Amino acid sequence: MSDKTGKKIKILSSVVFIAQAVIYVIFAFKFMREDLLLSLIFIALAFISILLQVPFHRIVSSPTAPQEPKRTQNLADIYSPEYIRTTTTEYLKNEKIQEKKEAQKIKRSSPRAEDLTREISLTPEISKAADSLVQTKETPAFFSTTTIDRMAINNRTRSVTKFARDFGATICAGGLHTAAVTQRGNVNAVGYNAYGQCDTQRWQNVISIAAGAYHTAALMRDGTCIATGYNGAGQCNVGNWAGICRIAAGHAHTVGLRVDGTCIATGDNTYNQCNIGDWRDIISIVAGYNYTIGLRADGTIVAVGSNTEGEWGGSKWGSISAVAAGNLHTVGLHSDGTCVATGNNANGQCNVARWRNVCAIAAGNYHTVALRKDGTCVAAGYNGYGQCNVSSWEGVVAISAGRNHTVALTKNGKVLSVGDNTYEQCGTRTFSDIKTTKS
Repeated sequence: MSDKTGKKIKILSSVVFIAQAVIYVIFAFKFMREDLLLSLIFIALAFISILLQVPFHRIVSSPTAPQEPKRTQNLADIYSPEYIRTTTTEYLKNEKIQEKKEAQKIKRSSPRAEDLTREISLTPEISKAADSLVQTKETPAFFSTTTIDRMAINNRTRSVTKFARDFGATICAGGLHTAAVTQRGNVNAVGYNAYGQCDTQRWQNVISIAAGAYHTAALMRDGTCIATGYNGAGQCNVGNWAGICRIAAGHAHTVGLRVDGTCIATGDNTYNQCNIGDWRDIISIVAGYNYTIGLRADGTIVAVGSNTEGEWGGSKWGSISAVAAGNLHTVGLHSDGTCVATGNNANGQCNVARWRNVCAIAAGNYHTVALRKDGTCVAAGYNGYGQCNVSSWEGVVAISAGRNHTVALTKNGKVLSVGDNTYEQCGTRTFSDIKTTKS
């Protein structure tokens, strides 16, 4: 119970008790001449009414279970730059000797690493953390969304996202549609198109896409963005964005990650899901139904928006290398290839604890999909449309989960799909020359 509510109850109870006491006193004077005993009883009841206020007020003031904090409260304090700086510094002190040894080995054997060292001049903390990410990363069997990206747009000094593990998606499953980026930078889209969310034929120089419920957004090679589809909440108002290195789309909002580690958002903000302007040191960002999750450089996450089902539970996680947001659940990928999930689990979509050797994750409305390092996939959750029937897939390099369908990109550029096909959102067999490598 909040302090304001407690004060209101106290005032109201005082008025009631006093009014009751006054009524008893009036009756006492009324019967004083006729029946003295009855008059004394009314006076006693008046005193009791006044005295009862004390224990009642104590009950109201007694501590109760803490309520869920407001969605925008204290996030900036909990995940402030000072906290991140302290945590990162302590970690780097403990790993300093090991990092120096590994750095010497890589510098002797890898001219690419030496070129990168000469090319950028980050702050000492971020530079060492970035080197650690590069040196300890194992090369996966295929390209996946967890591979380190070195896009030209991200090739800037003092860029926190310089070594971000994933830069976005070349395939994406939305609410009732699917989109994919071709090698030439065009975008193919199929499915429900009542709001024009599939009108992407004229787009060029696209490197990444994101699909919401009824809109599609794209990241261009020059760091600008474009969007199409339903814009009732302003979720397509991304035309003035610049310096973006990653985008994500929720039900009716769109978020972007800048190359300096800050974020921007537009669209529905009913649950404060767009209040991410104060985020710093972000290396990846995802959007759920009506909430937003950011992954920090130190492997922790920050969240805003709806938390009715515990979607923010991941704020206590650590050592996270990737994160996915569904309708009412959030999934995290640990650096060791294991997974963790929080939020609504009514359909078993959070039952991911036994998964191993995972290199990428995706979350739909009520299902979760993972890509293993060997190119196979696994899924959990609601399977009413067959959206979890991915066990036979092989050679997969990227995955995405929509409302009730799942899509995957193979190493030869083909797009696989299973699940709800009511609006032909799984009609991806016509897709060809889809982008599987980064440029």
